Amino acid sequence: MIKKILILSAIFCSVVAGTATAQDSTAVVKDTVAVTKDTATVAVTKDTAAAASQIITVLQPEKMPTSTDTIVVDKVVAIVGNKIILESEVQSQYMQAQARSASASKGQVFEDLLYQKLLVAQAEIDSVDVKITDKMVDDQVTEKLNRFIDEMGGVEKMEEYFNKPLAEIKEDLRDVTRDQLIANTEQGEITKDVKVTPAEVNKYYKSLPKDSLPLIDLQYEINEIVIHPTISKKDRDEVKKKLLDIKKDILENGALFETKAVLYSEDPGSAVDGGELGMMSRGELVPEFAAAAFNLKKDSISDIVESEFGYHLIQLIDRKGERINVRHILMKPKFSPEAKAQAKVKIDSIYQALNDKSITFEDAAKLFSTNDKTGKNGGVKVNPFSGNAKFTVEALQQAAPADYYYIRNMAANEISKPFESFDDKGNSVYKIILLKSKTEPHVASIETDYQTIQDMALDHKYAEAYDKWVKEKSKSVYVKIADEYKNVNFKYQGWIHSEYER
Repeated sequence: MIKKILILSAIFCSVVAGTATAQDSTAVVKDTVAVTKDTATVAVTKDTAAAASQIITVLQPEKMPTSTDTIVVDKVVAIVGNKIILESEVQSQYMQAQARSASASKGQVFEDLLYQKLLVAQAEIDSVDVKITDKMVDDQVTEKLNRFIDEMGGVEKMEEYFNKPLAEIKEDLRDVTRDQLIANTEQGEITKDVKVTPAEVNKYYKSLPKDSLPLIDLQYEINEIVIHPTISKKDRDEVKKKLLDIKKDILENGALFETKAVLYSEDPGSAVDGGELGMMSRGELVPEFAAAAFNLKKDSISDIVESEFGYHLIQLIDRKGERINVRHILMKPKFSPEAKAQAKVKIDSIYQALNDKSITFEDAAKLFSTNDKTGKNGGVKVNPFSGNAKFTVEALQQAAPADYYYIRNMAANEISKPFESFDDKGNSVYKIILLKSKTEPHVASIETDYQTIQDMALDHKYAEAYDKWVKEKSKSVYVKIADEYKNVNFKYQGWIHSEYER
């Protein structure tokens, strides 16, 4: 007896795969779609041909169908447990992969989907799927929607692209997002006990051909001591008064918020646009700003909001679900000339103590630095792009251009003279920098780049664990692969077991 897999909703292939294959391929077919195991083809019978007439098929028929023909909408190219993989999923994921990397192959994309479905199937057996909460799914769906909206240029364009309203797109994303989260959790279970010892790192390094070792760019490690000029209560009150005067002028005299933003806002990124930030989610805004902005009604103006960047007035332009578009005016308290002079005296005295060797750089940073992030750890500056303490030239130029200018010609272990710079919020500060290390471009070695080699060795052990797991689980979980994908050069062995394709 032919076993049938019933899909009880229309196939929204583009969203299942994370992006759209064709703009019009999201037309809804409400009739039941049957998938036969023997033909592995998703089909709509002639009774539903009218409903399917607007669907653009991924696999086009060789000729236009007659009234008695079956219209091929999509094709099942693999079955893993009770999960199916559609040709449209493979194709659209392949398009995304090509956009990210010219070397990506369709076979690699297909295997990635096989692996994900196998992880989900096993997670359901292991009850790992119960660890995934609705909130976790909702958070991920919101993040994906935000990315779609940003890439497509707005909610309206996204809705037009998918030919669906926002609410339906969000609902369509839920199942695939849940599967991805379940797969990630199950994968973590596979490698949770995998560790790499120093001996294994050395053995792995010796096994690598020289031409397989990565090239390490010029890198810096820097420590810093930061002194902020003190901002008095009087300085803060002056800024608040200016903002209150601006708000009064808007509300009582009809002045335009956007004009005031152009004239007075100290946010260079938005001031030129009248203070407008564009559609943003709550997570993209600092907490104090988000709390105030999401409580506003359209066109209303907030009270003064204090954040780590300064003081704001906020006006709500529009809200769509959990995304808002606002204007804001940012003002930062200005320290007095006296405060700046005092900060300069302090940084000079710290520099003198370092030269006299009466205190170490690390201790001076812990005792005197006014940067909470770096002061507490002895002045170590963390690369915001990589999360470690090493900066390439490009990363340092982006994160701290003034710092790069002062350290570019320094030698390792050299301490800079005090100089005026900026913190990560754009505030004027004084700094002293210790260039802890300066590594010239080179081929990675175990002596100078142990962490890099260790990461590579650990990734290698992870890959071995995944390969072993696939070999074992693909024997106990039903796996059916369409003929055209059986010749893929699979990374993990064990996908093809003819005796289990029953």
